[in-house]
Amino acid sequence: MTPEQAVSWFKKASDLGNADGTCSLGLCHYQGIGVERDLLAAVRYFKKAAEAGSLRGMFNFGFCLYQGSGIRRDYEQAASWFMQAAELGHASAMYHLARCFLTGNGVLKDPLEAVSWFRKASKLQDLSAMVSLGVCLYEGVGLSRSPPRAVEWFRKASELGSSDALNSLGVCSFWGKGAEESASDALDWFRKAAELGNGSAMVNLGHCYYWGTGVEKNPEEAASWYSKAADAGNVYGMYYLGNSHCETVPVDAKSDLSASWKREQRDQELLIGVSDWLTPTTRGEGEEDNGAIPALELPEEAGGPVASLQPSSQVARRLEGEPEASAVSASDSVGP
Repeated sequence: MTPEQAVSWFKKASDLGNADGTCSLGLCHYQGIGVERDLLAAVRYFKKAAEAGSLRGMFNFGFCLYQGSGIRRDYEQAASWFMQAAELGHASAMYHLARCFLTGNGVLKDPLEAVSWFRKASKLQDLSAMVSLGVCLYEGVGLSRSPPRAVEWFRKASELGSSDALNSLGVCSFWGKGAEESASDALDWFRKAAELGNGSAMVNLGHCYYWGTGVEKNPEEAASWYSKAADAGNVYGMYYLGNSHCETVPVDAKSDLSASWKREQRDQELLIGVSDWLTPTTRGEGEEDNGAIPALELPEEAGGPVASLQPSSQVARRLEGEPEASAVSASDSVGP
C-alpha cells in the first residue's frame, strides 16, 4: 500500500465518523505523507478527532496549540486538552501536562502536581516521564532531593532504551552523585547514549576526550564528537566545536569562550548535568526548551505502510505521537 492509498483509507474512515481515522488523516497532513504538507488542515483534523473523543486527537491538537503549529499558540487551551487526554489514561499527555505544571505554561506553576503526573506517566512506562522524575529527584524539585533514587529511575528508563537516561547515568557517575564516582563508567554511559544518537551524550563524550577524563586526552577526538553533536542539531555541540577551534589560535587572539572550562565544579555540573532544563540560568521561568518537548506520535496499532509515517525530525518525535527528549531531554545540557 502506498502512502497515497493509506490517506485514501484514512479519509474514508474519517468520513464514516471514525475519530482515530480523522486523527491519522491529520497526521498525514502534518507530516506531508501521501498529501502536500498542510499544518492548517492537520490542525482541523486533530481538532475534529479530539472533539469526537479520540485520545490521540486530543493530544495532537493540544500539542499543536502548545507549539503554535498551524494555529495560534495557546498554552491554556493546550494544557486543557492535555488534561482531558491525561485523565483518560494517555501517557504522553500526562507527561506534557506535567511539563506545563513544571513551567507554569497554561496552568499555575505547581512542582508537586508536575511530579504527580510524571509518576502516573512513569507507571505507564513513558520514558520521558521516567527520566523527568529522575531529574526532579536529582534536583529536589517537587520532592526531596535524592540522587540515589534519581539513578534508580535513570536505570529503569535506560533498560527500556532511553538514551537520555543513559546520558544522565553518565553524568551521575561522572560527578559521583547517586552513584559511585567513576570516569570510566561515565565514559561508557556517554558512549552508549551517543551511539543511539543522543546529542548531549556526544558533547559529554567530547568533554571526556578534551579533559582526558576516563580516557587518554585527545582534542581531535573531542572535536570529532562535538562535530557529530553539531551535525545532529545540538547547540552545545556547535558551541564547543567553535570553542575547540578557538583553542588553535594564538593566545592573544583567543576569545573568552574557553573561560567556561575553568569554572568551579558546581557551575560545571549545571552545564554538564542531568538537569539543564531545570536550571534557571539557561532559560526564563515559564519558558520551554523546544528540544526537550516530545511531540506527536503514531497510533500504536500502526504498521505496514503506515509505519512510513514515523516522524523523523526533532520537531515531531511522536505525533500522538514527538520523542525518543526529551524523552525529555532531561539532560540536554552539557559542558564543562
